[in-house]
Amino acid sequence: MAPLETIYTADEAAERLRLTSRGVIKLARQYGLCSRRGRDYLFSESDLVALWAALREPAKEPRPRPIEPYVSSAKIYEKLLKLTKKNKGPGRKRWEETNAKNRALRDETKSAIQKWKHDEPLDHSNRDPEYWTSERKERRRLESLAKKKGWTVRT
Repeated sequence: MAPLETIYTADEAAERLRLTSRGVIKLARQYGLCSRRGRDYLFSESDLVALWAALREPAKEPRPRPIEPYVSSAKIYEKLLKLTKKNKGPGRKRWEETNAKNRALRDETKSAIQKWKHDEPLDHSNRDPEYWTSERKERRRLESLAKKKGWTVRT
């Protein structure tokens, strides 16, 4: 008959495994690594070794590094162009349309002002309603706009 190993109580086993006694009992019952006498749970030396083995973390296989395909310098150049290209979102398109419309309006206004370049200046102090024809009113409006914008009206 083989000699009996050292027998531990739940508190002694928990102290040796550095766990709580409730945790040791729970694990031991789960794996069938304990003996019971009434309310007391008893553990042999081999039970503690088996519990310790059950607690061990399994080894994880290292993942192989993914093989990256060869990237040609042309691909790198295309990627750099894409990353550095100015983003033209929907706001940019709307801005370009408005800018083109404003530029056309500005050019049209400047050409209208150039028509009156050699005419005599308007008499702004004249209060006669017959003097202020629709053409002169338009000329005054455009000249004041040009003055406000800083465009040269007369040279």
